[in-house]
Amino acid sequence: MEMRFRILSGALLMAAFSAHAAPNPVTVFSCAYWDKSTDNVEKLDKCVEVKDGKLKFLPALFAKTRDVEGMSWVGLYDYMRAAGLMDADYYVRSPESYLSVVHFDNGPDWFVEGLVRSRQNGKVGYWDDNFRNRIAPQFDYGWQFKEGRALVCNGCKPQKDGEHTALVGGEWFYIDKSGQKISDVKSGPF
Repeated sequence: MEMRFRILSGALLMAAFSAHAAPNPVTVFSCAYWDKSTDNVEKLDKCVEVKDGKLKFLPALFAKTRDVEGMSWVGLYDYMRAAGLMDADYYVRSPESYLSVVHFDNGPDWFVEGLVRSRQNGKVGYWDDNFRNRIAPQFDYGWQFKEGRALVCNGCKPQKDGEHTALVGGEWFYIDKSGQKISDVKSGPF
């Protein structure tokens, strides 16, 4: 009996060690990027590695992409579609410094009044150009800032309108750059 226990314990330890020691697979995805030599959107087949759910942008991207104020735009459409998610755009500073931004009007959201929108865990928030969160992701949707305020909504729902999507219902209001509610809107304008 004791011998069986030792054999079984040894087998379990070997299986656990093998499972623990097995390398985590790395998956490589393509991306869209703005090419500095052609000044067009191009596709790079080996753009980003994904390991343990973390992205690492590859050196080939930085050799080709157009850099604007220390950032490059990258569209990770194949990666997102493989995960069953909607298209996503990123601003990238280095292989491991990046920010997912709202995909808007066929491309990445842009910085307006120093802030850009990002969707995190299903909610929209605002980040600065150093990828620091300035207004926590807490809104179902939010527009870009204009003259120091942004229109946001909670409880609004997307509704298809031909090839476009409108947002209906919910509570609509304006926020300031600190994220504080500054005025209500009686009904959603979109």
